[in-house]
Amino acid sequence: MKKSTDLSTAFQKHLGLLAAGLAFAVYLLTLAPGVYGFDSAELSTGVHLLGIVHPSGYPLYLIVGKLFSYLPIKDLAYRLNIMSAFFGALTVYMLFILIRLVIDNPFFAAIASLFLAFSNYFWQMALIAEVYTLHTFFLSVNLLLLFMWQKSGSVKYLYGFAFIYGLSLSNHTSGVLFAPAFTWLVITSKHWHWGKSFKRIIIMGGSCLIGMLPYIYLPIRAMTHPSLNYVLEYYGEDLTTFAGVWWMISGKAYRFFAFAYTWREIPGEMLRFFNYFWRNFMGIGVLIGCFGLVVGLKRDTKFIVGLIGIFLANAIFFINYRVLDKDTMFLPSYMIWAIFIGLGLFWLWNQVVKWVNSGLLAEKTKMYYAFFLPLVIVMTIGLNWKWVNLSDVKGPASFADEVMRTAEPNAVILAQWSPAVILEYTQLVNNQRADLLIYNRSRSQVAQFYLLWEKGWAREAIWRAIEEHELDLVRSEILHRPVYVVDYDPLFAREFEYLPEGNYFQLAPID
Repeated sequence: MKKSTDLSTAFQKHLGLLAAGLAFAVYLLTLAPGVYGFDSAELSTGVHLLGIVHPSGYPLYLIVGKLFSYLPIKDLAYRLNIMSAFFGALTVYMLFILIRLVIDNPFFAAIASLFLAFSNYFWQMALIAEVYTLHTFFLSVNLLLLFMWQKSGSVKYLYGFAFIYGLSLSNHTSGVLFAPAFTWLVITSKHWHWGKSFKRIIIMGGSCLIGMLPYIYLPIRAMTHPSLNYVLEYYGEDLTTFAGVWWMISGKAYRFFAFAYTWREIPGEMLRFFNYFWRNFMGIGVLIGCFGLVVGLKRDTKFIVGLIGIFLANAIFFINYRVLDKDTMFLPSYMIWAIFIGLGLFWLWNQVVKWVNSGLLAEKTKMYYAFFLPLVIVMTIGLNWKWVNLSDVKGPASFADEVMRTAEPNAVILAQWSPAVILEYTQLVNNQRADLLIYNRSRSQVAQFYLLWEKGWAREAIWRAIEEHELDLVRSEILHRPVYVVDYDPLFAREFEYLPEGNYFQLAPID
């Protein structure tokens, strides 16, 4: 009997590692096999060249990514995909530790962590080179340190939190949204004494600034004139100056995206978020989390209020952020909800035990409940697998190879965001077709919009100016070299004929 008990204790002790290991194994099975589109390809190119990517620069990601780039396996893009899987699994493990401490039950902590691990949007971001799983990893560590501070009062947790928070900001500046909630979690602890606060604030501030030191990467690399420098190329900003670095860090280039919806549009965006939220947790996780939220407020009001603050800060900001690809930007809110799921699962268990003891339910009900929860995780994996599995996605690399093989010498290729960065990756990382000029229409449009918006231009006038700029570009270039475009656009069809070239088109003047 004692041996059986020891085995059970050992199993529970390592349940978090098993959960993280399962997540990592599934991520590897569904991992993108190489370069992927959108920011993923751009970040991969940035890591390879140690270049300057779009604001806010993500210096810590580029530095850590460079370390992962030395893995002796496949190509660079795949190694950085592994990096996302690794930090996704670490997020699961740190979340497990936090939930276990909150509810004092490793089984339900593991189930709640796996709810996040195999949720639709989190799983997606663990399969490609992206900044988000590193972002959630830091958030989980920060919350764990703050929880330990609240319970123990040891300032080592407080100072450790400040350092990690600064480090997290050098990966993703949206972490600044969490500052009010983090402040709440610090000062509402019974161990916070305002009489001792000055020294603590000074040390915390210093620790945070030390954590943000990766930002010195920006001026250092800018001085070397890397072949990838989005900020200088599109915005004309000099990152060797303090003003340029602050422009980069502050996200000034994207200010016109923030709170850009009208009051009539906001309800639709809120519904859009709820659809993401419901889908991410298969509905059942949302309902269970509601129970956990109510129970948590009764158990530990101050800590749960802090979690609600983080959830709302992230959700409200990105609900009002006018971009198309914001479904994954809610990952911090999803991670917070997983904590509520853990609380909800544990509360439901206690209710089942209570009802069994009172004779309302049969003794086997506890076994059914304990068996049902892992089954839900298995079902979640099965249902989401077909939606997120990227292991067979070879289209991006095939598309780039076709263009590099068939495009005429010294051609110009106009492409929107995703195909443009894939072509750039193939050109700069794989050293193919240096003669081609790849024009990233999306990055150029955003940069031009910002520059004209800063001058006070109306949106309609800005877009007309952008369209005319692109038409002038094609008119000029087509006179002396081939011009290709990846996607059909009525803008160019006004003056040019689309000639199919496999998966892209060559433009020719209409006779």
